[in-house]
This record gives sequence, structure tokens and C-alpha cells, in this order.
Amino acid sequence: MWEGMPSCDELIAKAKRFAEKIHEKQTRYNKAKTPAITHMAEVAGLVEEAGGSWEEVAAAWLHDTVEDADPPITVEDIRREFGEEVAAIVDGLTDPKDFEGKPLLWRKIKQSERVLSKSRSVCLVKIADQISNVRSLAHDPPEKWDQEKCLTYAVGALLIVQNCSARGTHLYLKEKFLQVYQKAIQKHL
Repeated sequence: MWEGMPSCDELIAKAKRFAEKIHEKQTRYNKAKTPAITHMAEVAGLVEEAGGSWEEVAAAWLHDTVEDADPPITVEDIRREFGEEVAAIVDGLTDPKDFEGKPLLWRKIKQSERVLSKSRSVCLVKIADQISNVRSLAHDPPEKWDQEKCLTYAVGALLIVQNCSARGTHLYLKEKFLQVYQKAIQKHL
């Protein structure tokens, strides 16, 4: 920890407040219009439940901020506010600009390839993110998504989780993912 750096609990609380501010007016695209911050809270909770470090929990709160912030923020902004390790995790979770506008399956395949070169920390948060997103497919999917798009997302998420856990890590979260994956597949077949 560098001089002036908050304690572990303070950093996680700061990341939570930062995420709440970024996502305060955003909702998920489901029928219930669930506040977007509930997704960040679920991901952070899963990372904590899996024994994630305080940097991983903070990054879980922040994992969508670079992609979703309006006005935009950068990984450098995250680095200044939360330090190098949290910024590196968020950077590994942020899709490159050239992913924008590409078909869903293409993006999921590229994300699954990309995680192969990422840290254990990035993979931990990514699996938690996929659990949350696929769980929402099983309960209240985006309103404009048909069965095929839901299945495409779920299969793409499976590819990501398999690659994240290919080195034998994160088996606890992989099991949780497989449970929600089965529910989502059953709902949309």
C-alpha cells in the first residue's frame, strides 16, 4: 500500500461509491428495469464469497465503469483513484474499442480468447460477471433478446468460464456458473 492509500475496507467502500455514482441512473434491459448497480453488487459479492482479495473485490465493483460511464472515464482514471492492481484488473475486464458493434457471438469468442492471457484476478472477476449475467438470463432476460440471443450469450459465457478456469483455478465459481448456465439453457431451449 502506498502513502495516502486507503485501507482495504476503505478502498472497497470507495469503489462501491464510485460505481454507484457511475451507474446511478442506469438500469438493466430486463422487464423489471433492475438498477444496474445490483449487478456490480452481485459480482463483488461473488468475488468476496470466492475468497477474492480486496483489490479483486474493488475491481468487481468497478468492472463495468469504463464501458458504461457517461461522461467517459478511462483505466487511467481508475489507476489514479484506486491504484495499479485494481486498474490492471479493470483493464483486463474492459472490452477493447474494436469489440463495439460486433455480433454477440464474435464478442464472446474474442472475450474467451482474451482471458487466456489475463491474470488470475481478471479471470476471477470475469467468472463472477458471467454468473450474474447468465443468472439474469434465466430469471429476467433483456426484453429485446429472443431465445436465440439468450442461448448465444449463455454459450459464449460458457466458453469464457472454461478458459478462465482452464488452469484449474476458480473451481468454486465455475461450479456456480454451471448451475446457472443449466437453468438459462433450460429456460431458452
